[in-house]
Amino acid sequence: MNPQKSPATMRPSAWLWSLRGRSGALVPAACLLLLITLLASVLPAQAGDRYAVGPHTLKTMTVNLYIGTGTESITALDPTDPNYLMNLVTAVTGTYYELLASQPPVRLQAVADQIAARKPDIVAVEEATLLRLQSPGDLVAGGTTPATDVVLDYLQILVDSLNARGAHYAVVSVGYEWDIEMPMFNLETGGIDDVRQTDREAILVRTDLPSGQLTTWNPQHGNFANLLEIPGLGISLTRGWCSVDVSTRGDTLRYICAHLEEETAPWIQVLQAKELIAGPAKTWLPVVLVGDFNSDPLHRDRPWIDPTAYPRILMAGFLDTWAVLHPFRPAGGLTWGHDEFLADPTLPFDRRIDFVFFRGPGILPLKAEPIDLVLGRTEPPLWASDHAALAAELLIR
Repeated sequence: MNPQKSPATMRPSAWLWSLRGRSGALVPAACLLLLITLLASVLPAQAGDRYAVGPHTLKTMTVNLYIGTGTESITALDPTDPNYLMNLVTAVTGTYYELLASQPPVRLQAVADQIAARKPDIVAVEEATLLRLQSPGDLVAGGTTPATDVVLDYLQILVDSLNARGAHYAVVSVGYEWDIEMPMFNLETGGIDDVRQTDREAILVRTDLPSGQLTTWNPQHGNFANLLEIPGLGISLTRGWCSVDVSTRGDTLRYICAHLEEETAPWIQVLQAKELIAGPAKTWLPVVLVGDFNSDPLHRDRPWIDPTAYPRILMAGFLDTWAVLHPFRPAGGLTWGHDEFLADPTLPFDRRIDFVFFRGPGILPLKAEPIDLVLGRTEPPLWASDHAALAAELLIR
């Protein structure tokens, strides 16, 4: 006789079938939540326990902060062009000032508003840029001194903005992606500067909860071995992940934030997903895996390409929070599609590439909500990011 599988170890279709009544109809979500509430209310508390024994929830949110500009004008340059160096400086200059025009401090205030309004226990962020400058620069002359003067630190701005709203968070794990420095024109001084952009993902946790309610340890981070190469620039687009182990009211899990390569390079993305599954996600602990996976399960515009990261992650036993809660809305929960300049109000989201996955016994999804980060302005930027944030609530049994 095979032992009965828990919902967290079943395939999505089996998990959904386990929620059906004897007639075959899906049990309404309201009834399921009522049952959970009743069970929680009758479970006794052990004497001396700080928290009642029984189900409790873990609230989380993931959001790509968006650097604020595209890089295609740089990566598309031809290194064999006799004017390559001048073209590079010109393209980097345009990209730098386009980033500044996206007003990152203003955009991050809107992200902080949404986090402070919901106060999730754990927040994961991607594209948490650290922008630094060296003036005058030395790269054109062959120098290698790294730029150190901070222009913008997205992560610090976000944490400070949260604290100003009475939402107290601490960064408990940081992953470092690419760290690239290039020459540019300084339009204020007329000289040549070096600008350095460091990409990061990070995990933040609430610090204002009662003592012992949420603790973290074992922060880890890493980069994928399989990377997209940009031959013209002689660089690789480094991507990676960060993680932390979490104890919440006596239950322990691993929380991982990841950022995978874009779907334009599906073979690289699949290999990165395999590294993720064989690396930080290979643990006896239940796992909550969140982030920007750049893999749209709908495959609207390229249905002929090979499967990307999404099905590989499901095959590793993970469940997609949105898909479990909304099985009849495959096109719902879209999280990406605003234009590069965050300026076109007629351009809707058309992909779902940000996810909260979970795997392991005792985890049940209660809520998944995409949040379009509208700024309420009449001129660009109109949004805080080209992504929606994704908030989720998980029942820990």
